[in-house]
Amino acid sequence: MSTLQQFEKDEQFMRLVRREGDIDLVTAALEIARDGQPDLEFEPTLTKIRKAVSELTRPIAMAGDEVSELNLLVEYLTEELNLHGHNDSFDSAECSYLNCVMESGRGIPISLSVIYMAVANELGIPLIGVAAPSHFLTQLQTDREVLYVDAFRRGHIMNERECVQWLHELTELPMAEIWPTLKPTNERRIMVRMLNNLKAVFGNNDEWASAWRVQQRLALLSPGSYREKRDLAILSLRAGRGGEAVTQLESCIAVCSPEERPQLQQYLREAVKEAPRYN
Repeated sequence: MSTLQQFEKDEQFMRLVRREGDIDLVTAALEIARDGQPDLEFEPTLTKIRKAVSELTRPIAMAGDEVSELNLLVEYLTEELNLHGHNDSFDSAECSYLNCVMESGRGIPISLSVIYMAVANELGIPLIGVAAPSHFLTQLQTDREVLYVDAFRRGHIMNERECVQWLHELTELPMAEIWPTLKPTNERRIMVRMLNNLKAVFGNNDEWASAWRVQQRLALLSPGSYREKRDLAILSLRAGRGGEAVTQLESCIAVCSPEERPQLQQYLREAVKEAPRYN
C-alpha cells in the first residue's frame, strides 16, 4: 500500500495534501488523532463544539462590540470547557489530540487554539491563527487594534505591543524578529506545526513507529522538502522498516551535502543489515 493510500480515508488531510482551500481544521486534527486511537469516533468532539456554539450564540449576538464578544468566548472556553495549558502538556501526545483536549481541558497552545478558532468562526468572530515563535496564538482584528489570545494561559488577551514584549521575554529573541511573525497563518502551516509537535513527543519517548507515521504525513505535506524525506528515511530505519529505509536513504545520499553524507551512509549500512530481518 502506498503512503497516499494509507491516508485515503482522511478526507480533510488529503485536501491539504492536494493544496485545496476551505479545510475543516478540527476534522483534520481528529484524523491525526486517529493515528494513535484507531477506534476514535469524531462525533463526540464535534458535538461538544456545536454545543459551545449553540450556548454562545445568543450572548454573542447581544454583546455589542468585538472586544465584548471575545471576552465572552474566552470566559466560556476557560470556565465551562476548562481549556487550559500546563507545563507538562508538551510531553504528552494526548495534549495534541483534539478529542483528548476536549475531554480533559488540557492541551498545548496550538491544539487549544484550534478549538478557539473553531468555536469563534462558527459564531462569526474572525479569530485567526498566528504561528508565533515557540508559542501558537490567535489574533482578532478589531476596529481599534489587533488583539492576541493565548489559549494556553486560559485565554489571556494582549494588544500587539504586550504580545511582542511577552514573546521577547519568553524566547529571548529580539523584538525586531518577533514583529514579522505576528501574521495570520493558514491551515496547512497549522497542520505542519501540529505534526512537528507530535513528532518531537514521539521522538523524545523513543516511540519510533508513531514518529514514523507522523513523518509520513509531513513528507506528504511537503513533497519537495529534502529534510522531510531525510527524516522519513531515518525514522523508517528506527521504526524497523529497513527495506523502506534502504530505498529512501539511497535517494537522500544522491543529493545530500558532503557534510551529511557519512552519517547517512552509516544509516544505510544499518538499514541493509536490518532489511532481511524486518522485510
